[in-house]
Amino acid sequence: MKKIAKPLSLILAAFMIFQCGITASAAEKIKSKYNGKTYTHQTRFDEYDISYGIDVSQHNGDINFKKVKADGIDYVFIRVGYTGYTKSAFSLNYDKKYKTYIKDAIAAGLDVGVYWYSQALTVNEAVQEANKLLTAISSYDITMPVVFDYEFACTSAGRLDSAKLSKARMTENALAFLDTVSSAGYDGCLYASENFLKEKLYADKISSLYPIWLANYSTSTNYSGDFEYWQHTSAGKVSGIGGNVDINFRYVGDIYELENQVYTGMPITPEPVVYFDGYLAEKGVDYELVYHDNVNVGIGVAEAVGLGVFNTFKTQYRFRIAPAKVENLTYVSNSDTSLTYCWSAVNGATSYKLYITNNTNANTFTKTVTETFATISGLTPGNEYSVKVCAGGLNSKGVTLWGDYSDVDTKITSGSKVTGLKVKSRSSSAVRISWKKVAGCQQYVIYKYNSTTGKYQELARVSGSKDNYKADGLTAGKAYKFKVSAVINGQEGTRSDGIKATVRPKKVSLKSAKNTSKRKISVKWSKTTADGYQIQWSTKKSFSSDYKSVIVSKGSQTSKTIKTSKSKRTYYVRIRAYKNENGTRIYGSWSSVKAVKVK
Repeated sequence: MKKIAKPLSLILAAFMIFQCGITASAAEKIKSKYNGKTYTHQTRFDEYDISYGIDVSQHNGDINFKKVKADGIDYVFIRVGYTGYTKSAFSLNYDKKYKTYIKDAIAAGLDVGVYWYSQALTVNEAVQEANKLLTAISSYDITMPVVFDYEFACTSAGRLDSAKLSKARMTENALAFLDTVSSAGYDGCLYASENFLKEKLYADKISSLYPIWLANYSTSTNYSGDFEYWQHTSAGKVSGIGGNVDINFRYVGDIYELENQVYTGMPITPEPVVYFDGYLAEKGVDYELVYHDNVNVGIGVAEAVGLGVFNTFKTQYRFRIAPAKVENLTYVSNSDTSLTYCWSAVNGATSYKLYITNNTNANTFTKTVTETFATISGLTPGNEYSVKVCAGGLNSKGVTLWGDYSDVDTKITSGSKVTGLKVKSRSSSAVRISWKKVAGCQQYVIYKYNSTTGKYQELARVSGSKDNYKADGLTAGKAYKFKVSAVINGQEGTRSDGIKATVRPKKVSLKSAKNTSKRKISVKWSKTTADGYQIQWSTKKSFSSDYKSVIVSKGSQTSKTIKTSKSKRTYYVRIRAYKNENGTRIYGSWSSVKAVKVK
């Protein structure tokens, strides 16, 4: 859903006044057909239209949205996904039904909004949640808000429950999600319970920018903060849905949105198209415009006050005043792990937010600064990044409103840090390491760790056309550590991460293999530098089939009795040593083979 085109929204809003709906002014108490209870609405909504909606997730099973629509439901909020609530790693998951629900609900003529069940502990996590949701809905016509569902899992094992975040942090997380979806062109909205809004968030800061969806399971609510939606029961019965479903009220009044405005430091005076009872009103004859809060960053209001025969009419039009789009985003420099940018200052801006996308793996994150330049650190060498910047200004409640993003600039980190280091081959006296080539490299420097000095020392240099190096003259069974750096334009770059390379153990000397009793062979060998040994026996001298193995996990052991599966047969026995390297056994060569006939 891109935000509704504003001139059209006025026409649509005027039309909504005549749509069939429940009018609060007709009765303060309304009996719900979906659970039989009577609900009392706050008097501030006396002049508002009230419509019914539902919210659903995969737990609601198969839904016939045509029947839902026919039963008087006007809109639906669909869960697109959720963040795992356990204390384990941060996990983003899609709802199994969201695609089917969105497609079927739109086809049935329902207005559709979406939400993400959040467990975000940081601003970065909230942005990741928002981007995961935005990716999912990009091809759908979403006409209702994109919602940040912030709530506890109500268990001590809950990720958010156990984090015990401050109100300031939780408010920052919520605004980060809502700012992200708003920047993508959608209307943001916050869902939370009454207690959550009062005790865990600075709700007034959020409601000054985004509508609130209040969860309060009662027949009347005393919540005094701003809210546009009221989830009042989870036990509704709606045609087309098996079992219970959440039911919501939506309050729609004569307050409409105009196009976003750019902060100038001077009064902002947009001219709305005004309709009274479907009649296109004339300024100065049928109404006059009165402006409120229309100078500083924040939410301004243009109020159309009726004149003459329309003197009882009054309609409000809200508009967002934010700093202008950032211009002249300019690349300054890069390194292996950073990019530096600068840009032109924006009137009224108190901070700037950079939105960074790693085009190599699609990961995104933001960075906020107060200057007109920034170095983005912690990047991956040789990866391509897209960067854009927007300016933010503080409203009267200390909340940052963000303007439009700059044009996008794409650059690649220098990538002089060598990556992809691995062991390509090894013997009992050498190892060959390899790496990913670095563009423009003239020379690679190979370093080997010296355990005596505790430092890496230069071992060799090879041409920039190479991608591997053989280190020989090494001790059998010993582990060595290596690093590699690239030299570009005479300048040596950052060394690679270290790699452990274990030389293969020496070939084991098999001393004897003797039959000691029925179907048993006593094997003896000479000790070597090893973490253990592998013994193998077979009725085939080539060991091509009919063989078995056993691991001896002590490097100090020099004998083992094995049991054969057959008697009165000649068996062939061999042994090799191994060293452990990062959970993998590095084997030496097989010993010579000894034949033994078992009883």
